[in-house]
Amino acid sequence: MAISALILDPQNDFEKNFFIPVATESFFKECWLPAIESLGLQWTDLFTTGVDVEDEDVPHIIAELILIKEWVAKTLDEEQKDKIFERIAGLQDKLPLAFQRKDAVVFIG
Repeated sequence: MAISALILDPQNDFEKNFFIPVATESFFKECWLPAIESLGLQWTDLFTTGVDVEDEDVPHIIAELILIKEWVAKTLDEEQKDKIFERIAGLQDKLPLAFQRKDAVVFIG
């Protein structure tokens, strides 16, 4: 299994093709969860069970991703860092673009 972000009930081609990979479930448990738990984060902790995200939630998620990135930089090995940094960059760049329609909802899980 894998954790990714996609738009629920897509209305157009952009929304149908919107997809952001986050991590395999095993890599998430091994590398993301220790950071999330150590930092006491709320939004990213929900990625394992799945969470619906609306436009106003994005700044909170981005803030948590920045904290994860800082924790990872001090804690994990280079290969793990590179993987997480790449996926965090994808989320930071693409997640805000999902909300071209006000009532769009992104599922991350």
